[in-house]
Amino acid sequence: MIVIFAILLIFWYILSGYFDLFHIGAGIICCGIVTLISGDLMLRSDRSLIQSGRVFISFILFLPRLMVEILYANLDVAYRILHPKMPIDPDILIVDTKFSGDVLRTAFANAMTLTPGTVTVAVEGGRFTVHALVRSVSEEDLLQNRSIQKRLSRIFGEGP
Repeated sequence: MIVIFAILLIFWYILSGYFDLFHIGAGIICCGIVTLISGDLMLRSDRSLIQSGRVFISFILFLPRLMVEILYANLDVAYRILHPKMPIDPDILIVDTKFSGDVLRTAFANAMTLTPGTVTVAVEGGRFTVHALVRSVSEEDLLQNRSIQKRLSRIFGEGP
């Protein structure tokens, strides 16, 4: 918990840019509350500090690749909007996974939602209900290639 608090406090001071008494006090209070409420999400009791650090660093290294996929999806959706002859075939897809961890399921659902053209509608256990703007493209990404799913399962150490 002390490590989580310290990390949050460092980010607080970097992002706020203020080092007066009010901001230092507010940072301590806010970071303390967040640590108490959600500190166990980052450091699970069944993982060592080194394993948790590895997961954290791997996830940070995954983010640039996710940003590239988000950029590509944005361009694809913009192209479809600007050219009405492009096929738009909305549908609901069910993506079944073996994910059981809350952080992993949240990361996966958010990664799909951040990628334009897909929105995670519901999560029940390892089953994700996703609205897709173009069924064929989303089926290929989410049900056949499963690239985001595979990368996140490697990062968090859960089955594909």
